[in-house]
Amino acid sequence: MVGRLPRSKRIIQDRLLSTKNVFIFCLGRELLEGAVLDRNANFMAKSIDKLALRVRSIQVVDEVESDMVEAFRAALDRAPAYIITTGGMGPGHDDLTRACVAAAAGRELVRDERAVEMVAKSYKRLVARRIVEDAELNEDRLTMADVPEGSVCYENPIGTAPAVRLKVGETTFFLLPGVPEEMQRMFDLYVTPALAAEGPGVLKKASHVEWPGGDESALKRILTDIPRRFPGINPRARVISGGGDVVSLRISLFGEHTDAAVLDDLLERAEADLRSRLGLEMGARPQSAE
Repeated sequence: MVGRLPRSKRIIQDRLLSTKNVFIFCLGRELLEGAVLDRNANFMAKSIDKLALRVRSIQVVDEVESDMVEAFRAALDRAPAYIITTGGMGPGHDDLTRACVAAAAGRELVRDERAVEMVAKSYKRLVARRIVEDAELNEDRLTMADVPEGSVCYENPIGTAPAVRLKVGETTFFLLPGVPEEMQRMFDLYVTPALAAEGPGVLKKASHVEWPGGDESALKRILTDIPRRFPGINPRARVISGGGDVVSLRISLFGEHTDAAVLDDLLERAEADLRSRLGLEMGARPQSAE
């Protein structure tokens, strides 16, 4: 039996789970083999953080049906606000994302007529640009219009596979192509407005403290204590090099609150407390998190 978390860690965990969470899945064997650098997860994580939602998990999953369905079902059991996938949306034999999401959600896979129109338009555009020779919608191409029942489809302005949005209980799926240029364009067009419109209304700010020559192990008790003393403040520390043998620690205090004045006060008091315990003078006021 797993023992109970220490009280300070339970407080942090409970608070994190109270915000809107996002699970990211990047699909493709080429990612697991290291043949392709995963640019999609980095782009989405930064974009989501700016919207004040919290990325709880980033997973790379092989395009194997059983693995994908199991991963999606496990994510749904956590009831996040959003699950976003990239990859596996093309017309190939291993493009299984739509079918696996349907299976995980208990939905039928159906052909969406609006998606058919989108795919047809995409191939006409590709013919005009002489990227493909014909715009015929054969059965392989039409599979990109087969989506989980209840989906809303969005046109792909660069490639061929439409993006898909699906509501399952309290969770909204967004299924996006894996080509970074396509994914980023469609994320900005369709995902960002949806997340912003349903955003949590939480303000995020951060304060940073430099501790020259600090010992990271000496910080454990102090940083564990900060969330207890200042609920809503999460500390992190990382080693930064000052050149040569000079080593410093950057301690970041990340704060979240629905009230700007309360958040500013929390961060200011937390930073003053931290600096006092480290023997440092009080620094600049908190900065907005980037």
